[in-house]
Amino acid sequence: MVARKSVSIILTLMVLCCLAGLFTACTQGKPVFRSSLVQLLFVETDTNVFVERLSYFVLFEDTDGAYDFGSIKIVHNETGLEWTIDSNAAQVRLRGADRWTGSASLAGPGDASIPGGTYSVTVSDLAGHEASSSFTLVRPVFPERSPAVFSIKGDDWVLERNSLSPDFRRTFLFLSDEKGRLLYSYRVDDAAKLRVTGSVAGLLSLAKEAVSVQGFTENESGTAGVLLIPVNIR
Repeated sequence: MVARKSVSIILTLMVLCCLAGLFTACTQGKPVFRSSLVQLLFVETDTNVFVERLSYFVLFEDTDGAYDFGSIKIVHNETGLEWTIDSNAAQVRLRGADRWTGSASLAGPGDASIPGGTYSVTVSDLAGHEASSSFTLVRPVFPERSPAVFSIKGDDWVLERNSLSPDFRRTFLFLSDEKGRLLYSYRVDDAAKLRVTGSVAGLLSLAKEAVSVQGFTENESGTAGVLLIPVNIR
């Protein structure tokens, strides 16, 4: 009986040690910056006015896995303007095998313009380990009018580009579900054409659960973009 109890105690201790080892392994990894995407956006609202937003996404690696993400803290060094993107508010974009984490809706105080200059960035994992980086925002020049207009006409969609915005020609259609979650990003071909059309059925074949579509046009350098108001396709 004593021998059995001793074996049981030893086995219990072994299990506890293994669990402790696993826990330690899961909290030892630290995030490592790989790259970031910074873009200044003009976003159309329900009242047909455009507001300014900062889009920031980071590609990082963590030996504990891509889901070991706590938050991203962004600070404008000169003014102290600060944003924190926690795990509940973060957006994830997949580009091939890469997983980018961040937000495309960072607003200035009172919807004021986002200041140019140097920003400091800190990425934290769930255990509180941090990785730091920085970027410099050079404010791009936006066109006075929207570089594109998107509409639905019957069974077709129509994209009409502004001839006075030659620098903004890379256009995408973002297909989203009823909760506003991005389902598919469709690149519109024929960048030289001022008017491009296609079928709504063709869009739905790319994302069957899509209920709305947004036109998005960016400049060649990818530093500035204009996001149009969602248009229902059902």
